[in-house]
Amino acid sequence: METYFLGSFKHSIDIKNRLTLPAKFAIKFTKNKAVITKGFEGCLEVWNSCDFDKRVNQILSYSQNKKNSRILSRQIFANSNEVEIDKAKRILLPTNLKDMALIKKDVMIIGVGNKIEIWNIDAYEKFCHATNKEFEEVAEKIDNENDK
Repeated sequence: METYFLGSFKHSIDIKNRLTLPAKFAIKFTKNKAVITKGFEGCLEVWNSCDFDKRVNQILSYSQNKKNSRILSRQIFANSNEVEIDKAKRILLPTNLKDMALIKKDVMIIGVGNKIEIWNIDAYEKFCHATNKEFEEVAEKIDNENDK
């Protein structure tokens, strides 16, 4: 089964802080469980447990003697929760993460390969507007870095 998350979808949070995942995303989670965590640029990330385990191992491989490693570890692990996906394909957004991402009602859910990102809709639109012009330049820089 293809495990990549692709596409973008506008959804709303219900009164009980539940978010319905797009059906094509929900079926890709094993055992109806996911891990939701603080992401970058103000979004939340939703990971399949096995992919999050890889992320955990990567973070744990960094030296805890280095301040940057400790900052990353604390920010990720303190702001992560395992969540269940119910029969209606909903997850409960923990209040602390919802508040951290400035999520009120409407969100943008985007597939980012091996994870899903959940964005405050205004923040996502600002991010897209700010980075659309850089898209080609960034792709070229990354190619140049990988050629070395």
